[in-house]
Amino acid sequence: MREVAIVAFAQTPSVASSDLDEAEMVQVVTQDALNQLGITQRDIGFTCSGSCDMLIGRPFSFVSALDGLAAWPPIQESHVEMDGAWALYESFVRLQHGDIDTALVYAFGRSSAGDVADVLTLQLDPYYLGPLWPDAHSVAALQARALLDSGKATESDFAEVAARNLLSAQSNKNAQVSGSFAPT
Repeated sequence: MREVAIVAFAQTPSVASSDLDEAEMVQVVTQDALNQLGITQRDIGFTCSGSCDMLIGRPFSFVSALDGLAAWPPIQESHVEMDGAWALYESFVRLQHGDIDTALVYAFGRSSAGDVADVLTLQLDPYYLGPLWPDAHSVAALQARALLDSGKATESDFAEVAARNLLSAQSNKNAQVSGSFAPT
């Protein structure tokens, strides 16, 4: 198995709302990563993106995001519907083939122009859960309750994760929420 390393990382600020379109979001972050290495898109052997078109509310939104890459002449490119972790995995597998030595992985997402609570509900089971129209917070609460009831986690475990993530976010200038939490 070939060893693979992540040699650059870039992130846009996490904000509650943005006027940037997909191409603008992608251009800023990918150019930042390429600049860190002193290379251009032409030096990349394979490019893979991850996004959630269902949440964006528009099919094939990743196609418009390609405009942010300066993908001319044409590039070897792929897209996975889900998130950046899947795009990273596909790129890792592609690097194992041995015909390329570099890959650019990026992920992007934005909420739909529609009501996000409605859009998220539409991805639930249409027979049992969908008609109830639970919002994302209610579904998360049901999942948390099931985990607590199974004995695999405690409320204290949840609080520790939240506190740790808020603390970690303090060192990330792009985090939307950060802080410290001291249990009382």
